[in-house]
Amino acid sequence: MSPGNPPSANPSPGKPSPGNLPLTFGTAVIRTQTLSGSPVPNVPVHLSLVQPCDPASQDIPLGETVEVLRRDAVTDGAGIATFSVPTGCYFFGMGTPPPGTAPVPEGMHSLFLVREGQLVSGQLRFEEPGLAPSCAAATIVHDLDDIGELTSANATVSQCDGAWAVIVWDSPGDSQRIVRHAVDGWITYVYFPHDVCWTKAAADGVPARLRPYFSC
Repeated sequence: MSPGNPPSANPSPGKPSPGNLPLTFGTAVIRTQTLSGSPVPNVPVHLSLVQPCDPASQDIPLGETVEVLRRDAVTDGAGIATFSVPTGCYFFGMGTPPPGTAPVPEGMHSLFLVREGQLVSGQLRFEEPGLAPSCAAATIVHDLDDIGELTSANATVSQCDGAWAVIVWDSPGDSQRIVRHAVDGWITYVYFPHDVCWTKAAADGVPARLRPYFSC
C-alpha cells in the first residue's frame, strides 16, 4: 500500500465461519442379503441423516435428534444401494420387503460418515429362502435358554426342516449345535464338538441329511 493511501475496505478473506463451512461428502452402501450372504434384490431402503450428532462418537443420542435429510433407493440385482451423502450420523432401514422374503428382526441400524471421501456400509439381513417359518434364527435363539453371551452374536440357521436344524453363531470358538423342535420349542440335541455316534443319532430320529455332522 502506497504511503498516504487509505486501508482497503475489503480485507483478505479468512476462514469461513462454522455456519458457512462447505459440506463434505462420503459414500454409504446398504446391502440386503440372506444370513449366508446371498443377495436379496429389489428391496426398498432408506437412509436418514440426523442432527445434532457427532459421527466420530459412533453414537446417536436417542430422543435428541431430528431427521434433516432422507434418501430412498431400491437395491439392485446384487442387493446393493449406494448413496453419496454428507458426512454425519445416519439411521437406515427398509420399506416393504419383496414378497416371499423374511427380514431378520434386528432393531435399529446406524452408519457414521466421519471423513470426506469415506466409504461405510451396513447390512439388512433376511432368513434363507425355503426354510420353514419355525426355522427363523430369531425363533430358535428365542427358544434356547442356555446361549448366554451368544445373545449378542448373529446366528445362522441351515439344514432346517422345522423339526431338526443346525445353528451357529458368529462368535469366537465353536458355537455350532444341532437343535430339534420339541413340544415347548427348540432345544439343543448336541453341541460341537461332540462324541455322539451316528447309530445313536439315527435311533434318536436325526434325519439322514445330518449324517456328515457325526464322525463315528
